[in-house]
Amino acid sequence: MSQIHRAPVQRWVSAGYQPPHLDDPPVTLVFGPAVRAVPQTDPAAAEHLRALPRAALSVLLPTYVARCDAELQAAALDHVLGRLKPIRHEHPDLPVIVWLGMQSDDRDGGEAVDRLTQVLANRAAQDGVTVVGLAIPGRGKLRTINAAIRVSRELGCRGWVWIDDDVELDEFCLSRLVTRFFDRGGRGAVGGTETALVGEAVPARLMGALSTHTVPPYSYPKAACMLVATAVLADGISPRRFTDDGFVLFELLARASDHAPPDFEMVTDARYRYFRVSRSGDTLRRLRRSMYSHVTCMADYPWRAAHRYFAQHLFYGLWPLAPWDGRRGPVRGLVRWGLKAIHFTWFCWVALGLAARALVGRPLRQVGWGDDGDFRTPLSGRA
Repeated sequence: MSQIHRAPVQRWVSAGYQPPHLDDPPVTLVFGPAVRAVPQTDPAAAEHLRALPRAALSVLLPTYVARCDAELQAAALDHVLGRLKPIRHEHPDLPVIVWLGMQSDDRDGGEAVDRLTQVLANRAAQDGVTVVGLAIPGRGKLRTINAAIRVSRELGCRGWVWIDDDVELDEFCLSRLVTRFFDRGGRGAVGGTETALVGEAVPARLMGALSTHTVPPYSYPKAACMLVATAVLADGISPRRFTDDGFVLFELLARASDHAPPDFEMVTDARYRYFRVSRSGDTLRRLRRSMYSHVTCMADYPWRAAHRYFAQHLFYGLWPLAPWDGRRGPVRGLVRWGLKAIHFTWFCWVALGLAARALVGRPLRQVGWGDDGDFRTPLSGRA
């Protein structure tokens, strides 16, 4: 991002975070239902890829071996395949490719290949829907997203649907997203509307209670269920980004003119559910990582995009730095102001820490992930 459009303080903060360069991981493609694993470097992989439909809608379902067992991952895949049927009915000429991204902790991705073989074996083919597995060593959802974008570059996909492996989609959730996406001209991004089912853990209940006071008036698509135009993702997601939806949001904020709304939309009748089940330590780690995501995005992108995000999303209600939130009366406005004031104090501490690191030449290299936590989904039966 050009420094001409950024303030000096943004450049200082940005220089305080310098993640290490990571080479593209080796990818093994697993083609089902007659399972065949082919390394991307094998000439046969290019042959298989050329056989895939062009101008398709790509659906990415990322997961990893240690996340849960093969049975639950197969159930998540079957759930998504079932929710694609209304799309095939409403858009019969639109081919669909489902990319099941499987990551593993070994060096060559062999465990991921084995798990994909389990999940994809003997899965019945659907008319107009192709399923391809991506076995990728290492963790990190962005690695899977970038790998999928990389291997599909020649296919001319019309858009990417991203779905987390722990959500339950309403029957017509995906078809409503797709229909609205094409009604808008197949550009920008559209997102489903989430419902968080709060688990029994105290941190989960606390986060659920706090979130009712911090909902901004201008919501944006979340990575758990969203559809993004391929043009937004042409160069993949930078390793500086912590989240995929944060990347999409700031890309669209940066592309919008000063007086035009950003090119994204929430589809209110495209609904999905997930469980909020974090434990205390995991919640704090996730909040810390989220804070670094906010700070680095606002440091890396143009000032006007950062200011819009600050005022209309992250700190809406923190008057006089952002508009006052009087939508639900003065008492709730004051509660929101207090919560956002605490949030802003933490934000400033993180930003100052990165700026100080930049000044002394010791930039931060990485920020830890949260724990794996208790994998739970409305579909699992263990909820």
